[in-house]
Amino acid sequence: MAEPCGGLGSGDMILRNLSWLTVSQIVRLVTGLIVGTWLTRALGPEKNGLLGTALVISSLMGFAAELGLRQVLIKELSVRELDGGLVMGTAARLMFFWGLVCSFVACGVAWWWGGMEMLIVGSILYASLPLNAYLAVLSRWDAEQQAQRTARLGILANTLAALARVVCILAGADLRWAAFTIVLEVVISAGVAFAWSINKGWSSDLWSWDRQVVRSLLRESLPLFMAHSGTLLLLRADQMMIYQLRGAAEAGVYAAATRLSEIVYAAGPLMIMTFLPILSRSFQSDPGKYKKQCAWLFGALSLVAYGSVVFWWLAGGWVVQLLYGEAYHEAAMVLLVHGLATLPFLHGELRSAVLVIEKKTLWSVRCAVAGLVINVLLNLWLVPHHGAVGAAWATAIAYTLVWFLSSLILPALRSIGAQQLAGLAAPGWIWRDLRHWRTLMS
Repeated sequence: MAEPCGGLGSGDMILRNLSWLTVSQIVRLVTGLIVGTWLTRALGPEKNGLLGTALVISSLMGFAAELGLRQVLIKELSVRELDGGLVMGTAARLMFFWGLVCSFVACGVAWWWGGMEMLIVGSILYASLPLNAYLAVLSRWDAEQQAQRTARLGILANTLAALARVVCILAGADLRWAAFTIVLEVVISAGVAFAWSINKGWSSDLWSWDRQVVRSLLRESLPLFMAHSGTLLLLRADQMMIYQLRGAAEAGVYAAATRLSEIVYAAGPLMIMTFLPILSRSFQSDPGKYKKQCAWLFGALSLVAYGSVVFWWLAGGWVVQLLYGEAYHEAAMVLLVHGLATLPFLHGELRSAVLVIEKKTLWSVRCAVAGLVINVLLNLWLVPHHGAVGAAWATAIAYTLVWFLSSLILPALRSIGAQQLAGLAAPGWIWRDLRHWRTLMS
């Protein structure tokens, strides 16, 4: 494994990587808010609904193309220094060829779901799925404690793609060009990552292939893939069902609201990325401290959720009018309901991480599948009559049942449920402990 560069110690390298990853996420959120909302306003609800639904299909099939290999690769490349090139190359080729399959499947789904117009837009979006093989290179960087390279590449690609999107908006380009600027981020990332690898002398590694390595990687990655696929479907089912049941314009309103609500939802992954290593160590060495840490994090996420509800209640209509215009006025109510769903969603994100630490991942799969079924049934009932707002309520109800109430009902999850309940009362106690959080999380 490569030594930390510049004489940095392990702790300094972790802090440096974390800082770059945080900056990268902030850049992504800011450009998505500014350029994404500008594009949404320029397209109008109907075209935005078509593009948003095609993007949901791209998200689902992109996840399938990855096969859950990202986390497994980082772990394997961290400990397999001698044959790291073989592992990286095998994974890259596997993701490339499976990505080709997924791109054809995605085109078929787009044609079946939205007809020829969605197929034309989708074929541009899905052409980049084989290029997700560049994630194998990023995994090797991360395994060598060089995650700042990943973050810098993300900032570069996101910024250039956003600038291209601005040019398209100003030029009045159609949906096909908008789709191209979206996939441009993947194209730039893949081009830079592979060019860097060739310059580094990894070109022979990228052509490596070993069936035994394939079997070993898939043996570990497929359970993770199954665990996360249900959750991803639960998050994305609404958009596709609205398009099918109420049309493109209503789907466009929902996509516009989701673009804003997911800014708050991003707090969960960011916090988990920061504190997961700390929780993992505490679980092994000090169970009492581990429980206090989990309770504090559930409390902090509860405060974020409460703030989301208040903000969208007071300012949702103004924000929608400012960013999107009168054509998207219904998105304000969707945002308010999504604000109510923030609490179970953020708690669910942390609970999923806790279940991984406690080796209870199977419960995440069961709950995600149950939530998907509930969400689909509620959508079938609510969307035909209430449109995007009905889908938002279906989401809020499904999230609450799957990621909050299930923790109180299921015996295997009740210890986590107690921490989630304590988190609800966070305004009454978290400020008292705020000055001690550094000690608690050390």
